[in-house]
Amino acid sequence: MIIRDGEYTKTIYTMIKEERFQDAINTLNTIPESSTTRAGLSLLGHCYYQMQDFIEAANCYEHLINLVPDVQEYRLYYSQSLFQAGLFDEAQKIIATGLDSPELKEKVLQLQSAVAYGNEDYTAAQSMLLQRQDGNGQEASTKNDEGCLLYQASMYEDALQRYVSALQAGGFNPHVAYNAALCHYRRKENSQALNYIAEIVERGIRNHPELGVGAQAETEGGARSVGNPPALAASGLAQAFNLKAAIEYQEGNIDGAREALTDLPPRSEPELDPVTLHNMALTDPVGGGAGLRRLAFLLELGPPTCPPETFANLLLLCCKHEMYDTAADILAEHTHLTYKYLSPYLYDLLDALITAQSTPEEAEQKLGTLASSIGGRLRALAAKVQECRSATDQNALRMALREYEGALESYLPVAMARAWIPWRMDDFQGAEREFRASAEFCSETPSWRLHAAHVLFMRGDRYKEAAAFYEPIVRQNYDDILSIPASVLANLCVAYIMTSQNEEAEELMRKVERAEERKGNATGQCLHLCIVNLVIGTLYCAKNNYEFGLSRIAHALDGGSGARLCADTWIHVKRCVLGLLTGMAKQTIVLPSIALQETLNFLRACEAYGITIPSVLTGPLEDSGEQPPTIGLEARKLRALLLRLMEYK
Repeated sequence: MIIRDGEYTKTIYTMIKEERFQDAINTLNTIPESSTTRAGLSLLGHCYYQMQDFIEAANCYEHLINLVPDVQEYRLYYSQSLFQAGLFDEAQKIIATGLDSPELKEKVLQLQSAVAYGNEDYTAAQSMLLQRQDGNGQEASTKNDEGCLLYQASMYEDALQRYVSALQAGGFNPHVAYNAALCHYRRKENSQALNYIAEIVERGIRNHPELGVGAQAETEGGARSVGNPPALAASGLAQAFNLKAAIEYQEGNIDGAREALTDLPPRSEPELDPVTLHNMALTDPVGGGAGLRRLAFLLELGPPTCPPETFANLLLLCCKHEMYDTAADILAEHTHLTYKYLSPYLYDLLDALITAQSTPEEAEQKLGTLASSIGGRLRALAAKVQECRSATDQNALRMALREYEGALESYLPVAMARAWIPWRMDDFQGAEREFRASAEFCSETPSWRLHAAHVLFMRGDRYKEAAAFYEPIVRQNYDDILSIPASVLANLCVAYIMTSQNEEAEELMRKVERAEERKGNATGQCLHLCIVNLVIGTLYCAKNNYEFGLSRIAHALDGGSGARLCADTWIHVKRCVLGLLTGMAKQTIVLPSIALQETLNFLRACEAYGITIPSVLTGPLEDSGEQPPTIGLEARKLRALLLRLMEYK
């Protein structure tokens, strides 16, 4: 940019007025005197601060307090920059050395309370807050800070009252409105939280159209990044959309959570704030690998940059992907975070899950102790709920129900973990015993009923009881049958077949087929009917009816030439084909020649279409560097073995 002599001041101030701070920084950096004069350093510090480059801003103000030590405003700006950069102790040192101007007293007290809050010294923050005056338009700020301290003490109702008072005293402020929404979220009042979020988003779109809210969704991720301008920080949009994503995630709507994050103003990954990066890790559609790497990256940054939930969620994600050794290593490497960010309940649960890998008996004992403790609390809370109902005290009843639901949420993972230990050792009778033990509290919980159905199904002789658990799940979502997990539909069909209810199984399969046709399943991404056919085919193969079983499997995969051929589906194919080969080698199975020829044709198609498709499932962090085997290669080997057995006399 060419600027004529005599117009530098006008040009730079125009850029700042138009919030073109990066252009102003670039222009100032072309002037040698900018880094040595009061005017240049002051402008650079202001622009860096507005661009949220707080380290560079702090460097500018550090030079300024050395250049003009008598100007206390620069000392205040220096400490503010250090605070925003997360350097709380350094900020406190600057405040304590020379910031004694009466004109700055209120701002200094406000900054001191913020620094103490950031250092988790809530007593000192409260002390600073009490010294502040409510005059000069500071009432809204004081009320908001009081709300923050109450929120930190888990006094969400009192905090909410302070935030509402702050909004009434100072008018609408997106950050205060977000704080109020957060209190509603903690109180599980999601509809009220979403009302605040909707207002923040509506005002943000209206006042800052340049931020491109929703552009990511409209352009399918191809929107140009808007960076992190001051308008984004002032609008509260990032906080609002992240809270909306958290609500959707908590309600089990992962697609809704991803949609909320997609609606954020477009930014490249290095420009994302830590909370957005954290939530993207939890909702990553590709798989666990990217999510685990993002959470591990945030954990390495450490507090205060790292969101407090990162440590627990990283451990839970490792356990979800059965990476228990990794979880144990993370716990060992970050023992200083264990007591700070893990509740005793969560630590005991994670400890039991990790222990189960080496000593299942010890894990069962730990989980039993935890279940007994929460079970006793549940019984006490159930009695309290009954008392409140008898007294017709609606407020007390709501509080008691909320406590009971919270305790039940804690009990359910423990009950599932207790059943999981025998399940993983194929002790389905033991798993059923654990489910019966937890039925007192969990029998009406959908997830408990679903897993109980799986256990009964795997018993092999309880298909009728398993169907009784599966049927309500299917009936509840019959109009949107593709929203039901494919495993539920497949297991229910098998249960019908095993209890001689073939017509019901056929009707259910027709329903799934029609739903897939309506959805337009040309890409093969919807695998519900495919999985149903695979499971039924596997069932018949297990009963030594390979002719019909393999025909169902071939039908499920479009003869081996469709998009449904992948590592997930191929594993069922090769198990059944290997079962056939074993039976033929032992001469216990004889198939008609036409059935053998159809199997050869099916394997030939799998060989052609699966030549580049990996045949094995890999873990989220597995990267051996070696080329994985492909479906095409394995299909060729199976076909060669089948031809050799067919030629054997």
